[in-house]
Amino acid sequence: MKQINFAVIGVGSFGLKRAKAIKNSQKANLKAICDTNKKSLQKAKDVLKVPSLEFKECLKDDAIDVICICIPNKFHKQAIIDSLEAGKNVFCEKPLVKNVLEAQEIHKVVQKTKKKLQIGSNHRFFESVMFAKKLIDGGELGEILSFNGRIGHDGERIKDSWFMNKDLSGGGTLLDNGCHLLDLARYFIGEFNSGSGMISNNYWKNIDVEDTAYGLYKNPDGKTCSIFCSWRLHSGYLFIELNCTKGFIVIDGRFNNFATDKIYWLGKDGKLQNKDFSDIKPNSYQLEIENFINNLKQNKKLSPDINDGLEIMKMIDIIYKKK
Repeated sequence: MKQINFAVIGVGSFGLKRAKAIKNSQKANLKAICDTNKKSLQKAKDVLKVPSLEFKECLKDDAIDVICICIPNKFHKQAIIDSLEAGKNVFCEKPLVKNVLEAQEIHKVVQKTKKKLQIGSNHRFFESVMFAKKLIDGGELGEILSFNGRIGHDGERIKDSWFMNKDLSGGGTLLDNGCHLLDLARYFIGEFNSGSGMISNNYWKNIDVEDTAYGLYKNPDGKTCSIFCSWRLHSGYLFIELNCTKGFIVIDGRFNNFATDKIYWLGKDGKLQNKDFSDIKPNSYQLEIENFINNLKQNKKLSPDINDGLEIMKMIDIIYKKK
């Protein structure tokens, strides 16, 4: 079966991870990379051993099937629209865009062009998250009643970067890592139609985006979602609790500097069980791109797609409007 040809636009730290995953896939071919930052581009060329092209050249190249977009949020909308209108399918790093209005514009272009778009959500492919999904789908724990999640890091890794520049990013921790929690909440429970929240600057006082955000949501069935995200969270990265009708699941990815990734669950037998994934090398980017390629080849529904992306942006907008 024909390999799918990719071009990666933006090969900074995240783009390089995406490009490596594509290059490592037996079902894909990394045909070109692109970046306006000459230093990042040269580093990526040295690592990946693939040619570079200008963005417009990638769009004109009929051999390129997918444009993978890993550039600052400000430039997502136009790059996505240009790619779709050039007849390319798109894989775009999260968040989809800066705001709801931009997401709505892209939604219209997807409908018009009939091309496919997927948003990066590698957290779905954490070992603990995949195991939790299997437990839920197995039915032993019943229905999920609530999703409670927290996510974050100490912020030092993005200090003085474009992430802290509102013009380039559109927002702070909520757009950076909070959107992962919102995607996972929808992945496990489904749609949410009402909510509230707040943002704050607890630590990084001299930036124009939030370093802390809270959100609380409810769906028509009364199921709830609460999230907390931060750029000053020393205890580690990810913690999720799923409260179910017949038990619970706790995904514990805190203390990530110590390679922790565990899951605890209580099912109908009343026994607390656990599984430790700390000895498994993280592989979420590879698993995610393989899933995307397989679904694209088989013409299956992509997820999260443009509809998911639009709904997540609506959930984010609720919090930003509250401030």
